[in-house]
Amino acid sequence: MPAALEHKRRSHLNRHAMEKRVQITDNDIRDIFEPLARHAQLTTRQLVAFGKRNPIITKARLGELWHGTEGQHSHWLHRLNEEILFANHLYVEDMHRLGVDAEAMLRAKGIIPAEDWVANSRIGGKSTSPSRIIRLAHDHMASDIALDIEIGTRERGIAFKSHIEILAAAPETTRWQRKPLAVPVEVNGHRTFVEPDALFVLNGRTFALEADKGTESIKSVIVPKILAYREIVAAGIIDDHLGIDNLTVLFATTNATRMKNIMAELAKIARNGRSTMFAFRAETGFGDFLRTPPPLGRLMTMPWHRVGNEDLILGQVKGEK
Repeated sequence: MPAALEHKRRSHLNRHAMEKRVQITDNDIRDIFEPLARHAQLTTRQLVAFGKRNPIITKARLGELWHGTEGQHSHWLHRLNEEILFANHLYVEDMHRLGVDAEAMLRAKGIIPAEDWVANSRIGGKSTSPSRIIRLAHDHMASDIALDIEIGTRERGIAFKSHIEILAAAPETTRWQRKPLAVPVEVNGHRTFVEPDALFVLNGRTFALEADKGTESIKSVIVPKILAYREIVAAGIIDDHLGIDNLTVLFATTNATRMKNIMAELAKIARNGRSTMFAFRAETGFGDFLRTPPPLGRLMTMPWHRVGNEDLILGQVKGEK
């Protein structure tokens, strides 16, 4: 193997101290650290798409921030290959997590609150054994969709609020919870909770995202989840828990047939078979961990289908009057 290729492969998997100290810039904070404060992990592809710098510069900075400086290992970024041994068919690019130094800097600058609920509410990061890889693919899907929508708001001048901003304004008792985005509710006499994969505000309208990879039963898992969402809005529970009084739930799934089956179940539940609270979109690419297109804002103009109502276009969402 050529020496240059061997060195490149080693640097991809192992840290090597940089000779010069890395100076953190505002662009590093904006393009890398801040999105990683809201997402448990993001790939190089996702961070390049989110950032406003030249992609080559962002890729180079990710390497510099991960490698150590002046003989010390970096605590600006971590990579998941440090924790998980991926099979070759899954591990195709680096997945980055926020380091302790970067988190401390964001807190010191007031970019994120200096409280534990920030880390406890990150998009993704709920992966547990024995199916951590499967869960990781789900989290990747949720982050991809949420980033795509956020990028689209920037391009169209639509006011965007992240879940961190929502929680910062929520009742203090909510932020004390181990899972602050998990809203408690009683469905058919059973106490449970509903926790969106992502939560954000567009022009004053609140949206929850459900990333569905088709691994859960529609009857026993998806339908109760729909009932739970309806109840937290109808009973004002979401207002008490998060301080918000409106909610639209976006269901993203990987199969058109499955989407239609879920919509059929909703039609049985909704009054007169009509509902504006839920919107659905199916794309096979949502479930492709390897070949998902980069988030570029396209989901703001794509139709999200509704039961008994016209399609929802996120880029046309009007502000509250």
